[in-house]
Amino acid sequence: MKALFRIVLAAIGVLGLLAVAVVIYATTFLDPNDLKPRLADAVRERTGLELSLDGPLSWSFYPRIGLTVEDASARLPGQAEDAPPFAAFERAEARIRFAPLLAGNIEVDGFTLDGLRLNLVRNEAGRANWEVLANTLSDQRGRPPAESAPRAGGPQQVASAGDRPLVMNIASVNISDGQVHYIDRQSGRDVTLSDFGLDATNVTADAPFPVEAGFSLESLTPRMNGRVDLVSQAAFDPDAEQWSLRNLRLKSTLQAAALEGEQSVELNADAFLFDTDRRVYRLKGAALNATLQLASLPEGQTLPLAATFNADLDLAEGSAGVSDLRLSSTEQLTMSGGARIAGIGSELSWQGELTMPPANLRSWLGQLGMTPTTADSNALTAVGFSTRLSGDDQRGRLQGLSVRLDDTDFNGELTLGLDTPLLHGELSGGALDLDRYLPAADEASQNADAADTDNSAAGAAADAEDEGAAPSPLALLSRLDLDLLLRLDGLSVRGARLTQLTLQGQGSDGLLRLAQLDAELYGGRLDASGKLDLREVPASLQLSPQLEGVALQPLLTDTLGRDDLLRGSLSAGGEFSTSFGGAGTPLAQLDGSARFNVTDGALVGFNLPGVLCSAVATLEGNGSGSEPGSDTPFERLSGSLTIDSGVVSSDDIDIAIPGAEARASGDIDLTARQLALQLGLQLNNSAALDGCPISDALTAIILPLRCEGSLDGTPADWCRLDTAVLRDRLQSAAVERGGEALQERLEGALDEHLGEGQGHNLRETIKGLFQ
Repeated sequence: MKALFRIVLAAIGVLGLLAVAVVIYATTFLDPNDLKPRLADAVRERTGLELSLDGPLSWSFYPRIGLTVEDASARLPGQAEDAPPFAAFERAEARIRFAPLLAGNIEVDGFTLDGLRLNLVRNEAGRANWEVLANTLSDQRGRPPAESAPRAGGPQQVASAGDRPLVMNIASVNISDGQVHYIDRQSGRDVTLSDFGLDATNVTADAPFPVEAGFSLESLTPRMNGRVDLVSQAAFDPDAEQWSLRNLRLKSTLQAAALEGEQSVELNADAFLFDTDRRVYRLKGAALNATLQLASLPEGQTLPLAATFNADLDLAEGSAGVSDLRLSSTEQLTMSGGARIAGIGSELSWQGELTMPPANLRSWLGQLGMTPTTADSNALTAVGFSTRLSGDDQRGRLQGLSVRLDDTDFNGELTLGLDTPLLHGELSGGALDLDRYLPAADEASQNADAADTDNSAAGAAADAEDEGAAPSPLALLSRLDLDLLLRLDGLSVRGARLTQLTLQGQGSDGLLRLAQLDAELYGGRLDASGKLDLREVPASLQLSPQLEGVALQPLLTDTLGRDDLLRGSLSAGGEFSTSFGGAGTPLAQLDGSARFNVTDGALVGFNLPGVLCSAVATLEGNGSGSEPGSDTPFERLSGSLTIDSGVVSSDDIDIAIPGAEARASGDIDLTARQLALQLGLQLNNSAALDGCPISDALTAIILPLRCEGSLDGTPADWCRLDTAVLRDRLQSAAVERGGEALQERLEGALDEHLGEGQGHNLRETIKGLFQ
């Protein structure tokens, strides 16, 4: 037995020496460049690629067997000669330890690849150039092997050396200066990964091994650049073709034309698992942290985002999903939910759910330096929503939508456009006080003045979009496909309180219509229609409101804070138009026409009958006259209005008050908030002015009143007798009458009412006027 053992050991020694001799002979006397044609044939057979080895091949011997290949490239079958190769590298080197090779194990001391160039292209029809290679490799995997032997870890007792399984260990893998260029002609994407590097040590199938990788990113479409780095523990099972990255940490810094400044994103995950055979990918225990710089944020402010989730992607089934999602920004905003996608690569569809508990949105915006300038400092302190999600690659649907906005709840469903701006749906809600969320009146005025300085806002917005900036609201509206129905129990806007409001907007291609607006308004009704035309610059707005039976005094009290102007029941209708994005404010460009009628009304705070009674009593010599109340009731107030560039004009205002009738004409400048009206007041001898009998001569005189001043003033300060016009009229009447009886008395009355000395100037011309 001992002799046999010695014989076996001697035989093994002889075989080892023989193997060493063969390796020494091969590396010394054989030129590896003679193997180039055979290598090219093998690559063509296995992959379908046309291999070109333009540089030298060289090898080295003990203690490592090394093979170096320089300047190699591979082209796809039928690829044009003038096109860049599918793959190329400047230098590749593999080093294998010699001693373990004698035992049937492959221990690679190192693998180095420098200057890798990979060109990936998807054509206009959506076909990728790497599909040829993938199909060839798939066919190769499908061929049954001539022999197979079960694999097991550790040393194997086999019948022959040819059946010995290979145990492969790689001490190090280094890839440097790599570049991957991806062009998708179907979508227009053009992305380059440059300075690609990868380092791995102790690569084996038996245990996880550390790996680090990184690359620079530059995208022409969309415009983006940045850096991505990865650190992880990798493991793989070659037989099952399953890979995993454990304790994954990925960091990236990106800059994009659509965003402002540098964006920082870090992804940590417990594991990233992928099965290359089944094409299934799973991300478990993922935690994402991002710091975003946005153009909408104040200088120096960033938007923090954090998310935890699990995700999976099954390319074979064309499905993907995100589960256990929790998204947060600071401690103020949190969302939770999940989604599932099907039909990837064919007819895409998805569904899920998303919930945000009521949160203090105001405080969150304040932390970003964007505290909203709302009239109510408690607005936006309780904002939340929940909804079911579904859709495809063009539209997303929010079903069972419930929104909480402070004290108001909304319910309904919405459809949003994903490829183009689209908003369809129905919402119903309680009472909404919109004034809480608008700027205070003085701030709104300042904002309007600031907007007036931009002579071409819409044009500037279009230019900004060309440069990649965020589009303006008008630009977004011009592309919006709108069909939205809104019902509210109540709405307060700029003080006006509407109830049982129904509002419907429709339109597309830059023409949006107010299809319906009706509501109860202060005991009456409001109905309106209109359209917003955004197809040209400046944009134009047309509005046709109708009012019926609206109580004026509470309306003016709520909208203007004035209860000392008018009361009565207003019915009116009109056609108005203005423009946006041009020179001047929309109010300064307001044009249109209207008719109005006020019944059961009064001019509040202006005792016109009392003034008339006192004047008549003095002129007739009957004492001070009666003392009516402090208001001026009128039997009717009606007329038509014309609006030109924010100036309201009329020449047919008809007023009937007790004891007199009046016709008014003049202008009201809405932008300057000034009025200038002329009234012709004709007295009658009815009993309306009790205690103030009117002579026939006085009823023949039309008393002129001039009303002018600021709209912010009080009516009692607006109107005065126009002495110059009254003088002319009295002179004409006196000449016609030729009377002298009330000469002295009229002079004194005129001095009292028109000013000292005014009566004397008329003395010679008013003889016998009131006889």
